[in-house]
Amino acid sequence: MNLYYGKIKELMNNYQDLILENQMVLDELEQECQEKINENMAYALQYMDSYDYRMNLGKLKKEVNNIILIYGLCDMVNRAMTLVKYFTPNFGTEYYDVLYGCFCRHRKMTDMEIMLELGMSRASFYRKKKAALRHLGYYFGKS
Repeated sequence: MNLYYGKIKELMNNYQDLILENQMVLDELEQECQEKINENMAYALQYMDSYDYRMNLGKLKKEVNNIILIYGLCDMVNRAMTLVKYFTPNFGTEYYDVLYGCFCRHRKMTDMEIMLELGMSRASFYRKKKAALRHLGYYFGKS
């Protein structure tokens, strides 16, 4: 499992920023579609494609494609985290809680805040975080 540790640690360190940034982009795109033609994004894309509306359609399609790729990544991470929670012997739920606290919140928290919330000592928290990332990397490669 050490093989997966370095790569998954790097991915998860960037995961939360990626999700937060793309949620902002998605919200901005939805707002732009609402303002331009007073419809949701799916209808707006279809409308603009048919009638060549005066928005930068190429840029909009590129952004939407990027968001679709990000959602695919999110799905893979969520599946791997579910596998950690339910199929890791002994500490699966605790590993899941550590991973969720560190990487999946809508706001960043410090390790100390997460430790206090989970009621873990510093040594226990970091030991479980490292083990959780190893398991996540293993399951991520399998999902």
